[in-house]
Amino acid sequence: MSSTSYIYPSDFVFKHPFDNPLQRLIMMRILSNGSCDGEGERVFDHEVLRQFCCCSEQAMFKEIKALERAGYLKVRKIGALDTDLRVRLEAARGYTITPPGGNQ
Repeated sequence: MSSTSYIYPSDFVFKHPFDNPLQRLIMMRILSNGSCDGEGERVFDHEVLRQFCCCSEQAMFKEIKALERAGYLKVRKIGALDTDLRVRLEAARGYTITPPGGNQ
């Protein structure tokens, strides 16, 4: 993985040479779940991410863990997610893109 410094998370997602295409796809989906600059945490159900990536849950979690270990992603587990006055009991996670040398 590269040691290039990126100012914004969006620049990082678009320009960084990730280890494989699934890692970039995961990062693109996380980026698209919020503002275009990529700042801040994005909260959504991990099943939504898995369906978008068209991969197994095992493959998705393996690559998310690799991104975490590389320091490119922070993941926060959330027990329940409130959406539109309803509480979802499925596992949700908060994802924060953390580019090297970025302002996160």
